[in-house]
This record gives sequence, structure tokens and C-alpha cells, in this order.
Amino acid sequence: MTPGVAATALRGRGSGPGDRADRARAGQLLLGTGIDSLGSGLSAGAAMLYFVTMVGLAPGAVTLAMSAGAVLGILTPVPVGRLADRYGLVRVYVGALVLRGVGVLCYATATSYPAFFAFTLWLMALETTTFPLQQSLLGAVFEEGARVRLMTRVRAVRSAAFGVGAVVAGLALASGSRSLVVALLMVNGASFLVLAWTVLLIGRAAPDAGAVAGSRTAAPDAERPAPGRPVLKDLRFLGLCLSNGLLSLHETVLLVLMPLWLVVELGLSPALPGLLTALYTGLTVVLQLVLGRLRWTEAATGGTLLVSGAFLAAACLVCAVADGLTAAAWQVVLCVLAVVLLTVGENLQMVAAWQTVFDLAPPERRGEYMGAFNTGSGVQSVIGPTLTHRVVLPLGPAGWLLLAGLLGGAAIAFGSLAKGAQASRTARSEDQGANV
Repeated sequence: MTPGVAATALRGRGSGPGDRADRARAGQLLLGTGIDSLGSGLSAGAAMLYFVTMVGLAPGAVTLAMSAGAVLGILTPVPVGRLADRYGLVRVYVGALVLRGVGVLCYATATSYPAFFAFTLWLMALETTTFPLQQSLLGAVFEEGARVRLMTRVRAVRSAAFGVGAVVAGLALASGSRSLVVALLMVNGASFLVLAWTVLLIGRAAPDAGAVAGSRTAAPDAERPAPGRPVLKDLRFLGLCLSNGLLSLHETVLLVLMPLWLVVELGLSPALPGLLTALYTGLTVVLQLVLGRLRWTEAATGGTLLVSGAFLAAACLVCAVADGLTAAAWQVVLCVLAVVLLTVGENLQMVAAWQTVFDLAPPERRGEYMGAFNTGSGVQSVIGPTLTHRVVLPLGPAGWLLLAGLLGGAAIAFGSLAKGAQASRTARSEDQGANV
């Protein structure tokens, strides 16, 4: 496949066999992602309440299992990424999806706490591995000009399908039918198997199918590039992971901090957080589609992260102002503005961070590096709720200012580290070229 073919295909132009093949692979990926995300929305919207209200497990016991699973999920992406680098990206990705599908099918039938605890650990350990594997697959199959555009479309489809699934799950819970909720959880399990089949098809039809299927066995030793440093020895890259984890606090801000702040601290309607989440979801879909059409996103790097950090920090500053007001109407207006700024910042961060990390990761260790990078979000999901609830919320406006400084500082650190890593990589490439 020549450079630019995939980009042309994703823009809907061109009529050659390569164009049609790329469009077909992109369509398969988007369809599989949509089905998977619809199932995930069904599960996320129903699972916790189902096990508490219908199975009868204690809320504290359920959250304990989820917290343990979140910690385990931080540890799994790097070793699974190494397996993908060694034994083949498609093989490992399909295996992880099949295990998730089987796990959810078992999860749906769990009626005792030990079974619930075991399957929760199983699923949350695997959950953090599949997204970096999907990112690696997208980068391996599609040319540089198409990667960011397709990634934005994947995120748009994910957001829309997840939202639909969550709404359906809410209706099922409201019906009070246990069998209906179990059926929805089983649909989620089946959705992983559908995505696994889609990934298998994409891998088999990829232009360099051998490399995608088994990266370290696709070429003779003499033809393979040097594998690069293990990610745990690449301190600058680990700094990028940490910076990205701090920037990913926007997830906790939206899903944990803002609902508590709006209802408990400001005394606003409990319906408002749901409406703001709906605004975030819809705006994310639109933004991803728009960003996918902008050519500058193909080269989105550290500079875009600075802009993203500015939007995230601005959202926190707006919340600080709203916290100091007493008029409910103005508080609502500023909260809407804050969610808009937060959503723009998040989507810019997702585009720029993924492109930067994909460019910096050594090709022979891409799965390992992608896995390590995504652990930043995992760490955030563990410490973020405590940080926002125990530190930011009690401080009032000062807490929001502190959070703004933290997000802005993380963006500056990411940009600086990315620039240094790129310069170091360029220098190493020049040294290797001079020694040939």
C-alpha cells in the first residue's frame, strides 16, 4: 500500500483496489467498535446496580471488588503489550477479546460474592489491555495520514454507541426485570466476540498481514529493526505516561467531582449531572468528527497538548467562579460552559497524546509502549476520585484553582518531555545511520 492510500480512502475518494480495501477495513473496524461499545454501555449502565439491587450484594463489597480490579488493571497492559509484540498483535488482541466475552457471559450468571469478585478481577484486568491493542492495530494497519482521522471516528462511534447502551440499560433497570438485565449483560459478552471476529478479518486482510499477525516472526533477524529499550527503562517516556495520567483527571472531574459538587456543594438539581453528561457525550461525537476532518491533527503533538491543557485549566477556573456565586441560574450557565471547555480539552488531548506516543514508541515494542502509556489513565482512575473528593472538593474555589494548576502543569510537562523524546530519537536514528 503506497503512502496516502489509506488517507484517501478514509476521505471517501479514490476507486482503486487499495482504496476499496482500506475503506472496507475502516468500515469493519467502526462496525465492530460500535457493537462492542453498545454492549459496554449496556454493562456499565446496569452491572453495579444489578448486583446491588437484584442479586443482593452489599454496595461496599461491590465497590471493593471494583477497586481491586482497577488496581489489577494498572498492572496488565505492559505484559500483554509485550505478548503482542512477541507473538502477534492480532493473535493477542483476539485472545483478550474472547476472554472478555467469556468473562462477561460468566459474570452475568454470578449469584455469589466470590464468583462476582473473581469475574470482576478477570474483566477489569482485561479491560485495560484491549484499548491500547486497538490503538496499536489501527496504527499498524493504516497509513500515517489516516490514523488520526480513523481514531477520531472510532472515538465518535464509541461515544455514541456507549451512550445508547447506557440509556437502554437504564430502561431495563427501571423495568425491574432481572432476566432482561441478564440478557443485556450477555449481549455485552457476545459483542466482544463480534469485535474479535472483526479484528481477525482486519488482520488477515492487512497489507502486511504477516507483521500484524506476528511482529517478531514476520521477518528474518537481520531485517528487523533494533527493538529499542524496554519501556520501564525509558524514564522520559514514563514521564509522558505520568503527565498523561494527570491530564486524564478530566474523566474523574466529569464523572465524580462535578456531580458531587453540583448536588452536594451547590445544591443544584440531581438531574443536572445527567444532562451535562449527555451534553458531553453529544459534543464529543461532534468534535471527533470535526477533528477527523482537520489536516493539522495528522501532526498533532506537544503543542496541541498545551492547547488542550489550557482548555482543561480554563474549565476549572470557570468552576471556581461558579463556586463563589449564589445565583443558581448563573451557576448552571457557568457549569455548562465548563463542560464545553472540558470536552474540547479532552478531545484535543486524546488526539495529540495518541499521535505523539505512536510516533515515539519503538516499532518492535509498540504494544509494550502503548500498554504503558494507557496505565496513566488506570492510575488516574484509582487515585483520581480520592484526590478530587478529599482534596479539591473541601477547598471550594481554591480546590478548583489547584486542579487548574495541576492540569496546566501536566500539559506543559507533556509538551516538554515529548519534545525531548523526539529530539533524542532523531539523534539516535542519525547515529545509527552514520554507523551503517
